[in-house]
Amino acid sequence: MFKRTALLLFLVLMPYLHGSLEEDWVLKYTEKYPELLLLANSEVRKTEEGCQIEKGSDSVALFGKQYVEFDRTVMTLRVLHWVIEGSDEAYELFTQDQPIQLKLSPESFSELHFQVTEMIESGWEGLSQEEMIQALEVALILGDMGKSEKARLLFDPHGGFPFDHDDFHELMLIVLQSYPELLPSFDKLPRAAKMLLSQSANLAHYGHITHLEGGNGMFTKLVDHLRREQTPFYFNFDLMVHLCDVAGALGHINPRSSLTYTESTHRSLQAVKVACQKEASEQELYDTYLELRAKQLGLKTDAPAGRVLTRIGAMLRLYCLADGKILEEAFASLNTKLKDEIIAQLDPKQGNLHERTPTYMPAMLINLANHEQLGNSREERVKQAVTRGVPFLAKALRAHTDPKHRLCFNHAAGVAKREPQAIHEATAFEIDLEGMVQISTP
Repeated sequence: MFKRTALLLFLVLMPYLHGSLEEDWVLKYTEKYPELLLLANSEVRKTEEGCQIEKGSDSVALFGKQYVEFDRTVMTLRVLHWVIEGSDEAYELFTQDQPIQLKLSPESFSELHFQVTEMIESGWEGLSQEEMIQALEVALILGDMGKSEKARLLFDPHGGFPFDHDDFHELMLIVLQSYPELLPSFDKLPRAAKMLLSQSANLAHYGHITHLEGGNGMFTKLVDHLRREQTPFYFNFDLMVHLCDVAGALGHINPRSSLTYTESTHRSLQAVKVACQKEASEQELYDTYLELRAKQLGLKTDAPAGRVLTRIGAMLRLYCLADGKILEEAFASLNTKLKDEIIAQLDPKQGNLHERTPTYMPAMLINLANHEQLGNSREERVKQAVTRGVPFLAKALRAHTDPKHRLCFNHAAGVAKREPQAIHEATAFEIDLEGMVQISTP
């Protein structure tokens, strides 16, 4: 069913094919890529999505304590190699814990395998297959260095770095061009691989695009890049790194299988890929993807409420017509004042979208939608996410007036995970100097 890579690649990938949680191969990778250890300490700023597990995680096996961002990054490496291998066994490992109705299809897994194999075997700028795999691995490991206080200390002497870890990553790679020794894994890359990581970094935040977290500015850098470059190779590399990042996002919850890269996720991300490769303006790309997501949910983009609910549906990772109905019913239950406030802040046609895309809005909404305290059924919880979470988001978006910093809802996502009842339209909050929305709870 799947195309096989060369025997050399198979030997490289063998440790991944058994889905083992034993610490031997994880330890091997911490020795190969010491930057992984920068994610294994209590000062790392973890993403507040989903609950942690006490047993079975890679970090617990290796250190006796769970480190969420370490587990997530190790999982991105694991899924990368499942996709590279592309075998029936790798497919089963990738999807074994996915709900049957959401499960990634064998055909879509094969498509991923073809895309990454084509990249690895391309010989781009003289890079061997092993060197291209190494470039992909290093890109995945360095992506969240901005969450590590220890990593930030390494770069402090080279100028002020922003709070947002994606912004940090972009500047970090600029500094590494002059000081590659700061991160040994980057320093050991061939010159062409260093250039590949630097030129492909943050062409777009595909997670922001997929979740419709911002406005058409999400496409600006990518559109400019594609107009300049004759080849989409940098774009394809950057997107492949993101696909693996998505697939490993809940590795701190389940290290055995990708919970997040389902069939619907694949179709949406491939739609983003197709849209981004068209010769179009930022607004045209935004409208194309908005329309695609609206169609999946049975919503109309010719009305403000339809556009807003399409964005909310994307943030909640909803894909079917029934989910669109749930969103409409929840929104209809709000009073007129709240609806108007939400539309004013979240309708992409209103012109009020922040220049710098806010972060972690999806994490907050998803934590609400998954919390058992907010209802016995999935429908009840999704409605609570809309009626509690969306008015709060609109209120915070309206209050944020500092263009220097992204608005960040990661703390609010943590509150939603621990105390979902604390999130509602009247929730008191403060926005600190770095743009973090801080909620005080008893």
